[in-house]
Amino acid sequence: MTDMTFVHLSDLHILSNDEDLLYGRRTTDKLRGIVELIRNMDVSPDFFILSGDLVNDGKEAEYRMLNTVLDELRGFGAPLILGLGNHDCRIHFRRIVLGEEAADESQRYYHSAMFGGLRVIMLDSKLPDAVYGDLDEPQLAWLAEELRKPAPLGNLIAIHHPPVFSTVEPLSDHCLNNPDGLAKAIAGHHVHALLSGHIHYSHVTSFQDTISITTPATAYILDPGSQQETRQRDGWGFTLCSLRGGQLYANPISMHGQPVQA
Repeated sequence: MTDMTFVHLSDLHILSNDEDLLYGRRTTDKLRGIVELIRNMDVSPDFFILSGDLVNDGKEAEYRMLNTVLDELRGFGAPLILGLGNHDCRIHFRRIVLGEEAADESQRYYHSAMFGGLRVIMLDSKLPDAVYGDLDEPQLAWLAEELRKPAPLGNLIAIHHPPVFSTVEPLSDHCLNNPDGLAKAIAGHHVHALLSGHIHYSHVTSFQDTISITTPATAYILDPGSQQETRQRDGWGFTLCSLRGGQLYANPISMHGQPVQA
């Protein structure tokens, strides 16, 4: 496998049942709409990346509902690479989605997988009761060690919190609070991109020797044209990505609706 296609989703904010609403909208319907759209595309994803805020309040019932709606993604027959965000609960996620026990909420969930010669790394930037993110020293050391391993097609890194500032001013303190540690860990390695979510809109910029690509959210979209205040829109989005001839292509897809009241 040298060329491949994958889908990057983030910020699903799944609630406890299909009748629950977030800002007047069903987040389960948003994900199902994306699944249907992908089914009608001329693509066959090799894997899916879901970079956090899988549920809205970290409740057990939300993770049970998440498992139900993820079955529709599993129907593509492609692996799901799951990560956690500030709205998630590590204990409930591990028990209900992964079927394993977690010692406590502080046990971070980061991992890597190989697809052909491409290594995909999922980091865990979640901090308790914080909207910004952080990568602890053990995780950064693990990342540096992973990147030293052979990966003929290079590396992709996914993380919930973007390592760069948001252009929407109220979100400027919502990103990763120690990007220098991440930059040091990836320096000199073949990293195609850093894929993130959290800020609910598409945002692309340079970072270290690579690029940071933030995907639009599944649950609802924030308007990047409103830079002094956060303006929500009844939309949804994801990023369709491919690796071809050693190059990464990322195509953000957003469907925007009317403004909604928070």
